[in-house]
Amino acid sequence: MRELISDNKGAVGTIILAVATAITLAISILIVYSIIGGLDVTTIDAGLTGTPAKNATDSLITGLSTFYTVSPIYIVILIAVAIIGAVMGIMVVKRQ
Repeated sequence: MRELISDNKGAVGTIILAVATAITLAISILIVYSIIGGLDVTTIDAGLTGTPAKNATDSLITGLSTFYTVSPIYIVILIAVAIIGAVMGIMVVKRQ
C-alpha cells in the first residue's frame, strides 16, 4: 500500500487519461455528425411510407446530443480525482 501512496505516476496517468478521453470524444463527435450529415434521408424516405429514416435520424441526433452534453462530466471527474489524489499525496508526505 505504501508503494501506491508514494508513487506519483498515478496523477500523471489520470491526467493523460482525461486528455485522451477528451480527444476521443472530439474525434467521435466529428465522425458521427459528418456521417449523419451525409445521409440522404429524402431519397431513403421516397421509397417508404411516411418518413421513418428522417424520424430515426432525428431520434439518433437527439440521443447523441444528450450523450455529448453529459460525457464531458466524465473528464471533469477524472481531473478532480487527479487533483484530490495530488493533494492527498502532499498531505501523506507532510505527515511522514
